[in-house]
Amino acid sequence: MSEDGFLNEDKAEQNVQDFIEEHGTEGVFVVYFRQFIFRFIMQELKSEDEEVDDIGTQLHLDVTEGDEVLKMKREQMLQRCEDWARDLVDDLKEDEVVAEVIESGDVERLDDEDVEECVEEAIDGKFEEWENQLEKFLEEIE
Repeated sequence: MSEDGFLNEDKAEQNVQDFIEEHGTEGVFVVYFRQFIFRFIMQELKSEDEEVDDIGTQLHLDVTEGDEVLKMKREQMLQRCEDWARDLVDDLKEDEVVAEVIESGDVERLDDEDVEECVEEAIDGKFEEWENQLEKFLEEIE
């Protein structure tokens, strides 16, 4: 690491290459969609109740449990989002256009109109499928 705490460009590039070597280009898409799903869920939690200002309250955390419980619940949620992201990527690999994008690892192609349309349809279908799972999961982490 450099003095300012950030990786230099060469080290960052090497980290990306190491990740792809270990997890493949499919792994890049799993991480991408995991973060997408996680942010979506967090936004849904934050918008659940207009009177609630923070996610800690949304998750009904006891103040005495503190940051450690919040960290554990966040990790549980990230793991569940990763499971869902893997499920989504597996479905996307069945689409000829999107499968080629996943194989190439070209995340920027997600902005292509035809790819974007396929991905949106898959995500909409998965969100419907996951809706009950999400409600149950949120009850478990409360």
